[in-house]
This record gives sequence, C-alpha cells and structure tokens, in this order.
Amino acid sequence: FESREFRNILGAFATGVVVITTGKDPMFHGMTAQSFSSLSLDPALVLVCVDKAASIVEFLNEAKAFTVNVLGASQEDAMWYFASKDRPTPPEEFKDVDYTIGATGCPRLTQATTVIDCKLHEVIEAGDHLIYVGAVEAFEELSQEDPILFFRGRGRALAEEANL
Repeated sequence: FESREFRNILGAFATGVVVITTGKDPMFHGMTAQSFSSLSLDPALVLVCVDKAASIVEFLNEAKAFTVNVLGASQEDAMWYFASKDRPTPPEEFKDVDYTIGATGCPRLTQATTVIDCKLHEVIEAGDHLIYVGAVEAFEELSQEDPILFFRGRGRALAEEANL
C-alpha cells in the first residue's frame, strides 16, 4: 500500500492536538503533534513521536527537555502556526507568541489549556520516527476549555454530549 493511503486511514482516528516546545533561550522551537500520550503514572512519563527529519529533533536533543502544550478549541491558529513550514525560524519563531518559561526552561504557550514540563528520559528509534519519552517535572491546567480535535486533516470541536 502507499504511505499516503496509510496516512489517510490513520486520519480517521480523532486525536487531540498539542504543541511541543523546546530549546534554550532565545532559540526556542515548536511543533504541532497528534502523537502524544501518557505512558506511566509511577514514574510520571509521557511520550511524543517526532519524524526523524523534523527540524525540532536537533532542538530536543540539545535541550534534553520539552513542554507539551495541550490546545483548546479556540487555538486552531496555534495548531496551524506550529504545523507550518513557512513560519519564521528560531529565534524569530516565538517573536509574536505569548509564552512563559516552564520548570525545564522550555516555553509554555499561555493560550494552552494544559502544560506539561518534561526532562528527556529516553529516545526510542521506531521506523521513520523517534519516540521522545519525557519524565514529568511539572504540570498546570490553565483553563477547562474543550480540546481541539484533529480528524481527517482538519481541526474539529467536540459535539454536544450524547446520551449513550
């Protein structure tokens, strides 16, 4: 099968959207991701999958830390900004982005609903991707806004609660 066919099939699975941020001031970099998951409660670990060719790889490997910024339904602009290959490169990438610095020195997007600051625990090679496992150092819920979902190549909102 063609890789594009496989990608389309995977797009039929709705996911949340996060922006992974990393780097050392002033060289911050971010990337929109769907491949994010909790991994362990004890110890507290999360994971994010990154294409080996992604520009964020060198920043993750150097900083040895990252922040997971969970996006809400009103943050579709941030989702597309950090997914765009046409955005400014570091250090200009964060010039017009509102952020604070988290426990690991990585940017926390102020519009995120939740932020999770991680130190790099392990990197696992898997096919054309790298799995970055992060040891959670700190986290904070910034709002209770519903999440943005990614489904079939578009940002979506949650539907009203169904009677199941």
